[in-house]
Amino acid sequence: MSWLDLIWAAAVAVLTLGAIGGSLAWAVGLKGYWAVAVAPAFALTLIGGTAIVAPWLGLSWSLVPVLILTALIAAALWFVRRITRRARSGEPSGRRPFDFWLLLGLAIAAIVLSLRVVDAIGAPANFSQTFDNIFHLNAVRFVLDTGNASSLNVGRMTNPGGALGFYPAAWHGAVALIVQLSGVAIPVAVNAMTLVVAALIWPLGVVLLTRTLFGAGRVLVVSAGILATAFPLFPMLLMDYGVLYPFQLALALTPVALAATAQALGLVPEGGGLQRWWWALVLVGTLPGIMLAHPGAFVSWLALSAPMAVAFAVQRWRASRTVRGRSLVIISFIAYMFAGALMLMALRPPSDARGWPTAMSIPSAVWEVLSVSAWYGIAATVAALAVFAGVVWAIVARTVPALVGLGMYLVAAFLFVTVAAMPFGALRDAFTGGWYNNIPRLAAMLPMVMVPLAAFGVARSASAIARIPVFTRARARLAPAWRVAVALLVVAGGILSVQGPAMAQASASVSHMFALTPDSVLVNTDEYALIQRLDEHVPEGVAVAGSPWTGASLSYALADRPVLMPHTLMEITDELALINERLDEASWNDAVCAAIDELGVGFVLDFGTQEVHGAIHEFPGFDNLAESDRVRLVDAEGAAKLYEIVACGAVSG
Repeated sequence: MSWLDLIWAAAVAVLTLGAIGGSLAWAVGLKGYWAVAVAPAFALTLIGGTAIVAPWLGLSWSLVPVLILTALIAAALWFVRRITRRARSGEPSGRRPFDFWLLLGLAIAAIVLSLRVVDAIGAPANFSQTFDNIFHLNAVRFVLDTGNASSLNVGRMTNPGGALGFYPAAWHGAVALIVQLSGVAIPVAVNAMTLVVAALIWPLGVVLLTRTLFGAGRVLVVSAGILATAFPLFPMLLMDYGVLYPFQLALALTPVALAATAQALGLVPEGGGLQRWWWALVLVGTLPGIMLAHPGAFVSWLALSAPMAVAFAVQRWRASRTVRGRSLVIISFIAYMFAGALMLMALRPPSDARGWPTAMSIPSAVWEVLSVSAWYGIAATVAALAVFAGVVWAIVARTVPALVGLGMYLVAAFLFVTVAAMPFGALRDAFTGGWYNNIPRLAAMLPMVMVPLAAFGVARSASAIARIPVFTRARARLAPAWRVAVALLVVAGGILSVQGPAMAQASASVSHMFALTPDSVLVNTDEYALIQRLDEHVPEGVAVAGSPWTGASLSYALADRPVLMPHTLMEITDELALINERLDEASWNDAVCAAIDELGVGFVLDFGTQEVHGAIHEFPGFDNLAESDRVRLVDAEGAAKLYEIVACGAVSG
């Protein structure tokens, strides 16, 4: 695979998300930058929702049912908007002026982050050598094989009995669409989706949130674009840890939901010319996609929108002059808090998945927030100073948007300090259980609130400096062309200043996890070469046995051959247990052969004992294959071996 394949797949992803989400944005009445930024969130809502509905209608997963549902919903929204247009105020009219500085900020973010992602993955077909990626890659193949991308069905890949009744699969469904439409291999499609999320969806959303809270000033939007590339905690951390692709996508969409929340609550000047109830509809259109990509990001929206709810309640309290009105405000706010607490409890994963421990003292955790050094241990100094400036200016300004921005920062900081250091386990679990009590997930949330505040700090500081007489006189002497040249020179300096050791460390860590080498922890070069030749030996539809911990199960995603265990966390049936424990002892007509026949197994991959987490998981049925007369060696690459099962008849054909 070449880089052109990756570029083609990324273009397909952009066009697909843009066509689906853009149609709904147009139908709602959004224009300009709002329409562009909201489109991916709308698209994920439609993709995730269609995936659930399509099987009920007997439709196989493809772009067709998505387009059908898109057309129906867009038509309905357009009709409602048309018949209510006369009653609406502030209908947008005329052509909006071209905003060069906004485009510049977004272009900077897109280019810098694209280079970061491309450098990190190393090659277009590389894939993350991490535990979670076993599931993610195989789940995309499962969607393609079954024609079903429903979040109510994808869990059956590892739990055929239905014990995992819901698994958020919007990301997997979207990647499957990219594979179908572009024809690239699954790892290339995954990397293309990651590139689009990191370089386009993330900056579009976080710059939108910045503009919504603090306005559309030139310095502000360019600073927001630059600062979107300055925090190693997002988007790079979620490529490094996990790997958490669905959470990365959902978090990248969350700033759009926060911006829509601020508009719906009337906390910021109206943008886009929509009435409040239409903004509420925009919010409703974004949240299902976030939820179906990853519920943890929905919980992030719940937490970060709390300062907005407080500001709204204060406004309503001040506007209400009667005891009845103020009582209604209090009752409504209490009901909101109670509903939010219930949702936080309901959306927590099972207790056995929330066992991540604290890692530091409270002062250390506070310092990691202030210095922007969480997880990687290297301070992002320029970004941290910009955030500090934003905090100071927000306190000075004391406007509702500024205080909301500051409040979101304090909420995210509190959650990080809690998960990293709070000694009271039950209280810690109550606040951060929705994120598995997992430090990296809450660290990745920090840039979402830091970028707007930091951009505000830079913009207000630049404005204050510009009012100093010496700078005012110097600016007056410069011709307009020179002013632009100086501004662009400052922008270039800003880009270089934020790409410091912290970002370099994050990129290097990601590169290590994506590198395909003789020592790769999941699939090394020998194992990968053998997987690439599986179609020469293994007929279509014949299953391959092997330990998922050693990477053998990725032959499903990489070679399109079914495997007995597509992930390490599996529902183990009696037949599967027999094969795992006694395959190398199989004999004619015994229970093992019956299990082999039932599961359609014909081959075994032996990738040795190196496991992705460095642990040891015993599979007695695979530990004596080289000496067993029940299997026959058919291919090998270094220490990686492929055996055909010969003890139980011609299962392999």
